[in-house]
Amino acid sequence: MKNITSKRQLFLDFGRDYDASLSNFFFSKADQVLKNEILAVLQFQKKKDLFITGGNSSGKTFLLNSILNDAEISKKTIYVDLSKLTQNQDYFKDFETFDLICLDNIDLMHANLEIQLFNLINDSRTSEASLILASSQPLNLIKVFPDLFSRLKEINFFKLNPIDGDEANECLAFLAPKIGLHIEQDALDLISKKIRRDFKSIKKALIEFDKFLYSEKKQPTKMSAASFLKNYLS
Repeated sequence: MKNITSKRQLFLDFGRDYDASLSNFFFSKADQVLKNEILAVLQFQKKKDLFITGGNSSGKTFLLNSILNDAEISKKTIYVDLSKLTQNQDYFKDFETFDLICLDNIDLMHANLEIQLFNLINDSRTSEASLILASSQPLNLIKVFPDLFSRLKEINFFKLNPIDGDEANECLAFLAPKIGLHIEQDALDLISKKIRRDFKSIKKALIEFDKFLYSEKKQPTKMSAASFLKNYLS
């Protein structure tokens, strides 16, 4: 596993998706500023702290993993799902040695992590580490002690915007070739009208459609898409 140096850090990195990549993440037009901020961290080695929110299935976890995987191999990186940390121990010891730290599910963290997160944010201010946080809830709905809330408010805030109706088709067309699926336009139009319009749902639908085509020995036509959707959405 990339850039992990101890058994304790290996545990914290559990659940990381090592296949995720920014080249496979669809940024809507409304998310181009966030994309530029991420590229500034990765390409120009600029220290930035980012707080990313978005609804369930918006792709936050995939995005965090993509950021880490696309970082230079020489950079020391780590992914932590805060919702998985329930023991009363010092999880963030020695984190000042990392170059890039991604903390997922801030809104689901246990109360005993609040002081640790507060200290980590303070420590990261005087280091070269970039700290990227993600939450399904907006900051005003996250219940933490006042000083931590103040620290979180100072971090550059971005929302992963929903994929609107016009962009659902564009997202499908972007993701399909990533899995080796070349779909006719009328089939894309049909699928985009029927499925949920978020990154995770669109990606899942394409993967399942690819499986359907393989099992049924069909081509990715509008008729095949209609047959697939009849069972997939039932």
